[in-house]
Amino acid sequence: MSEQALVEALRNLPAVGQLVKDRGYRQVWRFEFGGRAYYLKWYPREGSKLKRGITGNPALMEFTRLITLQKAHIPSPRAIAVLRGFKINEHLGDAVILEAIEPSIPLDRYLLDCDDAGGEVPNRYALSRQLIDLIYSLGKAKLGHDDLHLGNIILSNGKLFLLDGYAVRNGGLTTRQLMMLGHSAAPWATRAEMLRGWRLLTATDSVPSAENPLTARLCRKFVRRSLQENSYFGRLEIGGYRGVFVKGLKQTRWWAAASSSHITREDWQREWPTMLKKIEEDGYEVLKRGDSGDVLAGTANVGGRELEIVIKLPRHKTVWKRVMSVGRQSRNRRTWIKAWKLIVREFPAEWPLLLMEKRVAGYVTDSVLVFARVKGPTLFEMNLDELSAVDREKLFRRLGRTLRRLELAGFGHFDAKSTNWIIMPDARRGPVPVLIDVDGVRHYRWDGTGLRRLLRAMMQHPQYTPQDSLWLCRGYAPRAHEAAETNDFP
Repeated sequence: MSEQALVEALRNLPAVGQLVKDRGYRQVWRFEFGGRAYYLKWYPREGSKLKRGITGNPALMEFTRLITLQKAHIPSPRAIAVLRGFKINEHLGDAVILEAIEPSIPLDRYLLDCDDAGGEVPNRYALSRQLIDLIYSLGKAKLGHDDLHLGNIILSNGKLFLLDGYAVRNGGLTTRQLMMLGHSAAPWATRAEMLRGWRLLTATDSVPSAENPLTARLCRKFVRRSLQENSYFGRLEIGGYRGVFVKGLKQTRWWAAASSSHITREDWQREWPTMLKKIEEDGYEVLKRGDSGDVLAGTANVGGRELEIVIKLPRHKTVWKRVMSVGRQSRNRRTWIKAWKLIVREFPAEWPLLLMEKRVAGYVTDSVLVFARVKGPTLFEMNLDELSAVDREKLFRRLGRTLRRLELAGFGHFDAKSTNWIIMPDARRGPVPVLIDVDGVRHYRWDGTGLRRLLRAMMQHPQYTPQDSLWLCRGYAPRAHEAAETNDFP
């Protein structure tokens, strides 16, 4: 096909191409020409001319940085051309054209799909090794990448490629870039894989801290967003109540089916009046009723489907607690925040959907917190004797490991009793312990508190055995029995 045909195809890009991503400051289009697929990244010439004069032409910078990657033999998309003064819908900008790598899938999306399927990652070790080699090659070429996460690495026919040349920098890999990669890979990588990658990429024998410093900062940023209007969360105000709801996150969580829902403000504007009326008329199933509050169960039609929900309605036990709550966040708001702190760190926890509060002179008089219901019995109610020996051991080891991971992440669970765990059945993974009623989680460590609380609670279970205690403790401290056998205690 002629050069003129390509010019015409680019001129009519909105008609012949497909807009893949729009971030305001950059658009990504896919189009086909001559039987091959290409991507066009377009940067509008809007905003401060002074800033553009200082930073330079972003399309040209991406082009030159991709050429640098190719010269260093780092697998990445091949840059074809730069188009200066390229218009899309009469808006002036600049563009860079890349050869499409197809078929392909972002590495994080591939791993999430494996999670959803409940199976092991095919060729896990080979992928891990290839990822480390790719990043090692980047550092060896004295290059770095300021947006180094698994979403910017694609998998095509078993091979990994590095995306987004705009983020490539001279000077080699920095600690922050490696921390960002570690944060992105943490949900899937084992401690051994993280340690092996860290030592190879830093050329040291040092051991990275269990809690990634960058993870803490990114999690704080995410939790702040959970109370604001943005692409993931929304604010809601109806009939004297104000609150926030989750629209839908970029990454789903395998333990929460509701995480794949995309919920709109209109959904809750339609459902909330009905929900409030049913609460007032006591029209929901009562799961728990006590001095501290009520826990109800029902359904809500949001995100285009009927979701099973749990509604939490706390109440103050004493006048003193009412006085102490003045100027303090409500219990439901604290629970909302803690739940997202855990979820963003990949702890299986119940999925928050909606928080609504009514205030008088700044004091919270009514508060409603809605979660997606986790399927399965509580640990307290579970028939342990129905489990196979393998699943029973797996369950208690997972409980212990979750409590230890909480402490390594800087938390302490002061209410880890058996009624605060739902055991979710999973045909592939076996029984999965999911945290509920997370108000008892505190953002400071008190090692062993959660374990002791759970051990004490499980003593009330008629089917609980000393062997279960052993598995629980070994899940919490897997190497403790080795130390005991060798008398090698710290």
